[in-house]
Amino acid sequence: MKRIQNKTAESRLTLPIAILYGTAMWVLAGLFKEQWWVQFACFILSVMLVMRINSKNLLIRIYSRSVSVTFIFLSCAAVFLFPSSTGGIVQLCCIIALMLLYDSYQDPTTVGKAYYAFLILGIGSMLDAHVIFYLPLLWIMMKIIVYALSWRTFFASLLGLATPYWFMCGWLMWQKNGDLNAIVSLFAVQDILQFPFDFETVPLTYQLVMAFATLLLLIGSSHFIHSSFRDKIRVRQIYYGFITLDLFSLALWVLQPHNELAMRMFILSTSPLAGHYWALTHSRFSNIIFIILTVALIALTAFNLWISSSVS
Repeated sequence: MKRIQNKTAESRLTLPIAILYGTAMWVLAGLFKEQWWVQFACFILSVMLVMRINSKNLLIRIYSRSVSVTFIFLSCAAVFLFPSSTGGIVQLCCIIALMLLYDSYQDPTTVGKAYYAFLILGIGSMLDAHVIFYLPLLWIMMKIIVYALSWRTFFASLLGLATPYWFMCGWLMWQKNGDLNAIVSLFAVQDILQFPFDFETVPLTYQLVMAFATLLLLIGSSHFIHSSFRDKIRVRQIYYGFITLDLFSLALWVLQPHNELAMRMFILSTSPLAGHYWALTHSRFSNIIFIILTVALIALTAFNLWISSSVS
């Protein structure tokens, strides 16, 4: 007899219910009142792309939408991120880039995918300069995890990264009548180099979401490392990529507790690991953990909704 955890992970109704749940959370948070249509569209597109990454790369050995469902629930727990249209767009850019990166697995000749991935990241970096922190990590992942880094793909990525800045510089020169100060301001990133280590000003809601996601990271990564021999090599490499992104994002958030992108990337990278655990464990203990953490996550979301409504 299947347990609640496995029935939920393998059911075809789980994803539609999760989408309805996510939509309800957005409505309760103020979707109509605040007119967060751009942000909500970015959320829906992000969910669709996470589904695409899951299905294209067969992240789960059985039929399960647990990766996408976990992403929806974790994203909705961070209701304080809903108002940021810039954050939603940048997160979407990062997901697209990650999708293209994984699509180029073991193909160092895919200059097109490398170009477009970093073109998207370049656009994202113009909205949030913190994207720059992830660029060296993605090149490392292309080399040792995706096996897609060559001189051709590296220079294609540099060209893609420079393309939006090239066009923006030309537009600014035309708008500002050749004023070089406008171009200098485009590359002013000194604010992102501040590492305050100041947690006293970090809201409790931020800390609770990151603590919960860290717990899921520990559970999911431990299970994956223990059982990874059952997965194909490509799937293993992709999950090692998620773990790498997770650890980097967590370290970056600790250094910069107000870094919204680090939190969004942490939620994104933790979701596949937690989804892998929910779908592929069958013990009584894992079932109890599933029930407890699901209730806790819904309670955390309700608490953050209450806090956000009281603040507004």
